[in-house]
Amino acid sequence: MRYQTCNIVRQLVVRYKFEDQLFKYQRICSPVWPIITRGAGDNSISPLPSSATLLQNDKDAKVVLLGTVHFSKQSVQDVTEVVNVLKPNAILVELCRQRVSLLELDDKKFLEDAKNFDAKKLKQAVKGQNFVSGMLHAMLLKTYADIAKELGVAPGGEFRRAYHEMKKIPGCKLFLGDRPIQITIARAFQSLSVLELGQVLYHLTTANPKPLDKSQLEKYKDKDYVQAQFEQITKEVPAFKKIFHVFVDERDRCLAFSLQECVRTVEKPRVLAVVGMGHVDGIIKYYGKMKQEDIVPLLFVPPRPYYMVLIRKGLRFTFYFLVFSFFYRLFFG
Repeated sequence: MRYQTCNIVRQLVVRYKFEDQLFKYQRICSPVWPIITRGAGDNSISPLPSSATLLQNDKDAKVVLLGTVHFSKQSVQDVTEVVNVLKPNAILVELCRQRVSLLELDDKKFLEDAKNFDAKKLKQAVKGQNFVSGMLHAMLLKTYADIAKELGVAPGGEFRRAYHEMKKIPGCKLFLGDRPIQITIARAFQSLSVLELGQVLYHLTTANPKPLDKSQLEKYKDKDYVQAQFEQITKEVPAFKKIFHVFVDERDRCLAFSLQECVRTVEKPRVLAVVGMGHVDGIIKYYGKMKQEDIVPLLFVPPRPYYMVLIRKGLRFTFYFLVFSFFYRLFFG
């Protein structure tokens, strides 16, 4: 059963993309970041790939939501197909500022780095984070590297394709719609009790997943299959319900709000949103219903749980005791 747990967790975590370094998030702000401008035509909507949803099509806006499978070459092709049909004047991707370097990622260099992913690179990537958050982020990075080695495909290809397609369209804008990764990791960690954290870490470190198969990746475009995988994990490890709430549901709300803001700020919007398939149902559910006051609480990290305070104090007093004991034995035998 544990290999199933690890496989779906790996599908969950590959939504976060590998970087050479993690940039420290320094300020809270709107999850929408228009960063590049080019422009668009005005063609009508034609048939779309089965992974695409026509989220809005009226006099106010045309919005297409494309669900993708990270590491899937077909998802990369789907992006081009939708762009050719929609001719968007804005594209929103499931990235944040901390992960924007993914758009300029050199696939060959990434695969080389993944093959030689060592402790030194891991230490550099988590530098500046506290122990537990750094440990969780290190597990994510190791997962990206392992998947890249298994599949021979760098992550985020669909986002890079969206970025390059955007540059071909005069006036088109690129929006980063996701919440900062550090906030998500911190909120996920702090949502767990010490017992639940132990359960999650135990299953992640002891699971023995089967090798990934490229032909199996497309299964994750099936929403029912993804839901079944989530249910399997939460039945085996109930603590994952809290993690999925932070990683999936909270981010669904942020992405839906970002998409709303994208549509609001673009003139005569024809918007393509490129997100992981696991976010599609949630965005459909929340789109058009999110307000700023709903999102602000999701951008802050709650206070550290009491057990972390106790653990830190316990470790500190243990250290003091050991130092005192050493000098006591040194001077008094």
